[in-house]
Amino acid sequence: MHQCDYCGSAFGDRICYFCEKTCCTSCMVDDRTRCKDCYIQKRRLGWKKLINKNKVVLIFVAFLWLYAVFPGPFIPGLDPTFYTISLVAALLIMIPIGFALFFWSLSPPKSDVKKRKD
Repeated sequence: MHQCDYCGSAFGDRICYFCEKTCCTSCMVDDRTRCKDCYIQKRRLGWKKLINKNKVVLIFVAFLWLYAVFPGPFIPGLDPTFYTISLVAALLIMIPIGFALFFWSLSPPKSDVKKRKD
């Protein structure tokens, strides 16, 4: 067990999703996603942290985009509008992913809370 960074308790077994400080369960909000300090200050993730924490989603989006746009030159006899349609489809795929990243930064899922393993 680690010491809580807020109250000094010896039961600091959780890490705040936003500030990444060690917290005990009494210093966290009821949904166990953030510490009370981050909740009061309404702290949000910056773009760098948001991208770092969602690497898997961004890799998936990149794979979908490459799959939609890149195979075109290897298929002979395609209509020239294929590239326009593929680009529009790739942009339409990225809109819900962008919204998901934004709303996940406001209230992260409970499964993202890390526990200390010491």
